[in-house]
Amino acid sequence: MRRLLVSCLLLASLLLMLTGCASHRRDTIAGAPDASGRGKLNPGELPGDKTIKNPEVAYNLALEFAGQRNMEAAHHYIDLAMKLQPQAKYTYAKGLFYLSEKHFKEAIGMFDQALKQGPGTQDNRLAILNAEGVCYMELEQDPKALDLFRQVVNAPGAFSRFESYYNMGVIYLREKKYLDAEAVFNKVIDENPNFYRAYNKLGILQGMKGRWSDAAISFKKALDLISMDYSAQQTDGAEIYCNYGEALLHEKLYPQAKDALLKVLGIAPEGFWGQKAKSLLAQMGFTG
Repeated sequence: MRRLLVSCLLLASLLLMLTGCASHRRDTIAGAPDASGRGKLNPGELPGDKTIKNPEVAYNLALEFAGQRNMEAAHHYIDLAMKLQPQAKYTYAKGLFYLSEKHFKEAIGMFDQALKQGPGTQDNRLAILNAEGVCYMELEQDPKALDLFRQVVNAPGAFSRFESYYNMGVIYLREKKYLDAEAVFNKVIDENPNFYRAYNKLGILQGMKGRWSDAAISFKKALDLISMDYSAQQTDGAEIYCNYGEALLHEKLYPQAKDALLKVLGIAPEGFWGQKAKSLLAQMGFTG
């Protein structure tokens, strides 16, 4: 089961970086209907359509609605921002919205347009290249994706490359280029020691080589990093606990393996990882 891991990071990063400037937005929105019926909206309109003249106001509203997962309203207001003032920032946001919805081809179109508009800084350009690479990766057009990620990781300057390295590792792993995958996952950890998914991937590679003790250490590190993050536990906890339990099973640490696998059943008992955990528990004679 593949998930848009990095696209979520991209959208979350966009919201964190840019909603801070939106503290004034509610005071600048006019035209909302009130109890007397004044300001009544026409079909297809949203509050503020007729009075918003500043694209940043529309942009901030788009981010707010995206954060609420109201993507219809998010697209509406980002389109308004793009209409008021075409620029790369708004086009890039539109692309991220499409990416979060798994509309990869539409997202690529937006990212290409943002690059043509001129993203401004080198960091902005590289963020767009990484996001476009994610789209090609999800479309399984790996050569195009790798080319974009390499442009990011080989670019000069001081900035974080860990997302692109991680994406490259995912591609190498599915292409069975295990040495390349291990190398880039280690680069991820060098740049961001708290990125738990890289430890999980390293553990998978170590397990494939029969290095189950090392794999258990990697999986445990990933679990330690998500121990206080409920969202990460729900998203990735079942997989990592299952991987950890399997590593412990190979190390003949049966009580610890049982505990880890029962954690999987507490998160997703009927999903893929839950079914695998049940199978591993059965191998140890636990069927209750």
